[in-house]
Amino acid sequence: MKRALLLTALALSGCEVFDQTVFAPSPEALPVEPTIVVAAPPKIDPRTALVVIEYAAPNPKYRETLGLAVRAAEARDKRVRYDVIAVAKTIDGVGSARAQAAEIMRAMMQEGVPASRIALGLRAEPAIPNTQVRVYVR
Repeated sequence: MKRALLLTALALSGCEVFDQTVFAPSPEALPVEPTIVVAAPPKIDPRTALVVIEYAAPNPKYRETLGLAVRAAEARDKRVRYDVIAVAKTIDGVGSARAQAAEIMRAMMQEGVPASRIALGLRAEPAIPNTQVRVYVR
């Protein structure tokens, strides 16, 4: 029995008693700063626009580019449908963006696209620098 106690005492001599000091952080450890990751804003419309008309200036020259794009889309498919989306930076710019999208729709109709194949849309997107009108094909 003495021998067993002696062997147990020798075996446990390298052991340590677990208490709160074992799991407490060392005083030398520096506090870890939380890492803040700023994600890019989600892309609202994953489609690639056929034409993007940016209103950085009051009356951008878009008719020639729009006409070429519409004729190219119509050449690929005579039944192509279009989404004309006005994108405003703020809610305050929605009224003028809507009027600009309607102007783009009229220009497309002058190119021969029936109104029944053009859908108008509107959204606010704070990340853009200026009001835009985007034309998508469906």
